[in-house]
Amino acid sequence: MRLLAIITALVATLGVAAPAQAHVHVTEVAVDLRSQGDGVGAAVDVEYDVIARLLNLDGVLGPDAVGVDGAAAEVPTEVRRRSLDAHAREVAAYVGERLRLSRSSIGCTAGDDARVELADSGRVQVALAYDCPASGALTVRSDIFRASDGVIDDTTTLVAYDIDGHRGSWLLDSARTSVTVGQTDLLSDIPRFVRLGGEHLLFGLDHVLFLLALLLGAKRLRDVVEVATAFTLAHSVTLVLAAVGWVSAPEWIVEPLIALSIAFVAVDNLLSPKTSHRLPVVFGFGLLHGLGFAGALSVDGPLSFSTLTDLVSFNVGIELVQLAIIALAFPGLLLLRRAATRPVAARALTLGTATATVAVAGAGLVWFVERSSLLT
Repeated sequence: MRLLAIITALVATLGVAAPAQAHVHVTEVAVDLRSQGDGVGAAVDVEYDVIARLLNLDGVLGPDAVGVDGAAAEVPTEVRRRSLDAHAREVAAYVGERLRLSRSSIGCTAGDDARVELADSGRVQVALAYDCPASGALTVRSDIFRASDGVIDDTTTLVAYDIDGHRGSWLLDSARTSVTVGQTDLLSDIPRFVRLGGEHLLFGLDHVLFLLALLLGAKRLRDVVEVATAFTLAHSVTLVLAAVGWVSAPEWIVEPLIALSIAFVAVDNLLSPKTSHRLPVVFGFGLLHGLGFAGALSVDGPLSFSTLTDLVSFNVGIELVQLAIIALAFPGLLLLRRAATRPVAARALTLGTATATVAVAGAGLVWFVERSSLLT
């Protein structure tokens, strides 16, 4: 009963306090680099809430604007777009200063014709053109969103490139902020992408609650194995397909539906004790969650061995954390069920399970309403 009480308190707190995006202190940046004549073109994708708080865009939006702390209501999309247009020069200047390119230790210069826009996904996209020396290996250094800025705790930056005949990707973080094209080590990047995948699931509280909803509805170890396998296969398929650009869905559709999937599975636990229909439902929702996982990765251009390795490593990280959650939560639930042999204990267990399930459903519905409100 103590474990159920902990789970209930946890999910109830999450349902009230967690912001719509679920990720609070860790953010992801995506950078795409392409040869552009004698220079280099850079397309940078960052989280709106982080750049807005860092550059004090909320001062224009008013006191009700939200920051990465999630302390207030979400800002409507049109208001975000107007604020971003008014401060496009500041945003471009920040990104251009923090994303530094050089050839043979000679720095490249970012042009003044940067483009800044709010994408359909709700993230900010900045297009920059760098004037670089004609020869020499290209070195990339990113200091976009560092802990020293006082806004976030950590940042992972996924850099994809097609430079000087070299194609691939690498991952930068606080431990490694720069890399030289053509001098990357494939094996050293594998654990970094495994960690990124694990963090994406662990800090994506909506995905964690979905797993908890599945576990609360599982009666036997066989049920857990079946739903975990269905979920893994489904999200692995859409993760790869979406990351390489073969399938796509806007974030403003995917994120509310992911939240709704949490509520659906939780309510289904209460209304339908039979689980014969659960596998196709979980598989379908797994396809949806895979699109959400792919939001942290983007592969542009031909699918190479290195990018495939990155995708597999990222997915391995997701699976390791998923298995850890199952290994910690389900045995405890199973022991409680087996220990509740007396009628009073059985009723208390049933009540506790129902309470936890309702709390999970409530968190999913809260996230659904919050994320849907971003459409207005």
